[in-house]
Amino acid sequence: MNFPVHQPYKDGKGGVEIGLKPIPENSWLEIDELFPNEIALKKRLFQERRQEVLITPSTSISIQKEVLHVLLEHLRMFHNNQFRINDETVEIIRTKEIYNHQDDDNPLELASLLVQEDLIVMKPINEHYHLETASLCAPTRWSLRDKFRKSLSEIHKEVPGYKNKIDDRVNNIFSNLPNDKIFERFNWSIFDSPELFQPINSKTLVEIGDVKPEELFIRVERQTIRRLKKSRSVLFTVRVHVDPITAILDNNETTLDLVKAITNLDRDMKAYKVITPFEENLINWLKTKSINE
Repeated sequence: MNFPVHQPYKDGKGGVEIGLKPIPENSWLEIDELFPNEIALKKRLFQERRQEVLITPSTSISIQKEVLHVLLEHLRMFHNNQFRINDETVEIIRTKEIYNHQDDDNPLELASLLVQEDLIVMKPINEHYHLETASLCAPTRWSLRDKFRKSLSEIHKEVPGYKNKIDDRVNNIFSNLPNDKIFERFNWSIFDSPELFQPINSKTLVEIGDVKPEELFIRVERQTIRRLKKSRSVLFTVRVHVDPITAILDNNETTLDLVKAITNLDRDMKAYKVITPFEENLINWLKTKSINE
């Protein structure tokens, strides 16, 4: 069992905070051994639940093309061992799939099939950023249709503390985001299922507390933002990592960090993350495991 790649709950962190840090271009996208399975999931969702996971209005076609262009340039420069890209086609070496990126009539869908990240584009309208087009195959209890054309503030209105603590700062960051900088941040939550696709109407056992601590999973969202130079929109990427909670038990410090992070969440955030029903049992179980180590 592998140790989680990212641990944003380190040092007991987990409340409402921006937490953005700059990263180099070569660290922007994550491509790993899960690529074939996660792309297969996207294809299946595009076919079976397209209306839930993909929004590509014809009015956004130029922005979609810009996203595809940015991704192709990045993959050409930093992942040329994984892709063969020329003026007309892109080949995924691992899966031997070839796409014509010049003639594709849904550029954002194609872009989504080249990377494990979900892709969300926020367009500036009257000094506020609104969701213009997106591919979202790994939602965390989120409805893409409900958020379409809404502003950052409206999208996050249900997040406890967002409006009072970071709303204005986030809008300022998006408005002042430089052309050549990429920023990264993380979110974490705890689920009873390893499935990446967790739409807003997901029914989970944790909501009634009927789950054993050792059957839970740590779900981490790695998010990045970068400016699209032509449209001045912001491309928001989300890569979801899911690990069994048992994956951290060999590291006593990390186990206690998660205990601290859960404890440090305020009541509203625990309810929002649906941690309250199993909080006491989970913390006691984690403490017992750390003591035994």
